Amino acid sequence: MEISEAKIAQIVSKVLEQVQKNEPNPLNSLNLNIQPAGDLGVFHEINAAVKAAAAAQRELANLSLDKRAEFIEAIREVSIKNAKEWARLAYEETGMGRVADKTQKNINSARLSPGIEDLKTNSATGDNGVVLVDRAPYGVIASIEPATHPVACLINHAITMIAAGNSIFFLPHPKGLRAAHTVVRAFNKAIIDLDGPANLMVVLDRVNLEDLDKVLKHPGINLIVATGGPAVVEMSLASGKKAIAAGPGNPPVVVDETADAVQAARDIVVGHSFDNNLLCIAEKEIIAVDCKADRLLAELEKQNTYRLVGKDIDRLTALVTKGGHINHQYVGKNASVLLRELGIEASDDIRTIIIEVPADHPLVKIEQMMPILPLVRVPNFEAAVKLAVEAEQGCGHTAMIHSQNVEHITRYARAINTTFVVANAPSSAGLAVEGEGVYSHTIASPTGEGVATPRTYTRERRLAVGRRALRIV
Repeated sequence: MEISEAKIAQIVSKVLEQVQKNEPNPLNSLNLNIQPAGDLGVFHEINAAVKAAAAAQRELANLSLDKRAEFIEAIREVSIKNAKEWARLAYEETGMGRVADKTQKNINSARLSPGIEDLKTNSATGDNGVVLVDRAPYGVIASIEPATHPVACLINHAITMIAAGNSIFFLPHPKGLRAAHTVVRAFNKAIIDLDGPANLMVVLDRVNLEDLDKVLKHPGINLIVATGGPAVVEMSLASGKKAIAAGPGNPPVVVDETADAVQAARDIVVGHSFDNNLLCIAEKEIIAVDCKADRLLAELEKQNTYRLVGKDIDRLTALVTKGGHINHQYVGKNASVLLRELGIEASDDIRTIIIEVPADHPLVKIEQMMPILPLVRVPNFEAAVKLAVEAEQGCGHTAMIHSQNVEHITRYARAINTTFVVANAPSSAGLAVEGEGVYSHTIASPTGEGVATPRTYTRERRLAVGRRALRIV
C-alpha cells in the first residue's frame, strides 16, 4: 500500500523523537554511573569532574529540546542579571579592558548567542524511502577559555554547547579562575532549580599545565574547543582528539578613495576601542589610500582619540614591544595608562591612540590587543589590498573595508580570504552587534569551522528508511 507524504513525515517525526531520546553515548562504556559530589560544578579531582559531567550529559540527552531551551533561557537571565558584577570581577582578576565594555560584552553574549534554533533537522523522501538528517551531541566538551574574555566566553560557550546537547569541562586561564568558579556555580544552580541535571558544567579548583594536559587526554572527553593563544591551540591539536581551534588574528581595515571618512572614522574607533581592543576581530591597523588619509585622520581626531607624532611614536613602540613581540604588561590597558607612561596626561575617556607609521612598523603586523591604532598611507587601492593581505598574515580571521565601490569590496573580500569580512561598519557587525552577523567567541579559522555555533558542537547523524519497511502504526 502506498503511504502518503504526510504519513511519511509523521513516521519520520516519531523516529527522530525516539532517536534523540535514546542517543547512545560513548561515555557509557567508561563505567561513569556514579555521580560524585561537587561544589555546584567546582571539583578537585579530574576523574570525578569528568564522571559528573558525563552523567549530566546523559541526563540532558534524554530530555526534550523544550527542556533544554529552558536551561538556555535560565543561563541568559542569570548572565544579564549579573553582567556588571561579573564584568567587575573579570576586570579585577585580569587587569584588562573596561568594566563598562565588559558589562556590555556579557550582555551581548547572553542575548545574542544562538541556542537550539540553530539545530536544524532535515529529511528527504523519494521513490525508495526516506533519509533523516539530524544533529547529535559529542558528549563532554573540554573548553579552553582565554584571559581576554573570562566571563563572556563562558556565557557564549555555556549557551551554545548545552544547546547542542553537550556538557562542558571548562578550562579557564589562570587569570580567569575565580570568574569561572563564580559563573559555573551560578549556571549550575539555575539549571538545578529547573530540575535539570547537576554538573552540566564543571571546572577544577586550580589551573596548571599538567592538569590541562590530563583533561585533554582523558578518555571521557569527546571534543576539545580551544579559544586562546597559540600554545593551547597546539596542545589541543596534538591531543589525538577532534579539536576546534580559534586562532589569532590581526584584522586590517582598508579605507579607499570612495569611503565616507566621517562614518569610517566613527566605525573604526567603535570597533577598535571596545574593551581596549581585546576582541580578536577588532580593527588592528588602518590602511588608507593617500587621497583619503588626511581627511580620515582629521575625522579620527574628532573621536575620543589622542594622536601621537614624531618621537612619541618611537617611545610608545619601545614601551609596548619587546624583541619584536608585544609587552603583555600593557595588553588591554586604557589608552590613558599608556600615555601616562610616556609622561602625557590624558583622560580615561580617551579610547584610542592614533599613530601614522610606515608599512614596516612592528605594530602593523603584530596582534597587539591594545588601544593603539596605526595608520599606513598607500598610493592606491591595489597597494592597500596587497598590504592588508601581508598584515593579516594568512590568519584567515577578520578584515574590514570602508568603500562605496562594490567591485572594491568584492575584490578585497576575495583577496583577504578571511572568515569575516565587514564592509562599512564596525568589526562588531560581524558578531551581530550593529550588524546581521552571528555572535560567537570562537572563530575557528585554523581548523576550518569558522564561526562556532551550537551546530558546530554537534555531529551529523543520518537515518535511512526503506519505503517498503514503513508501516502505518
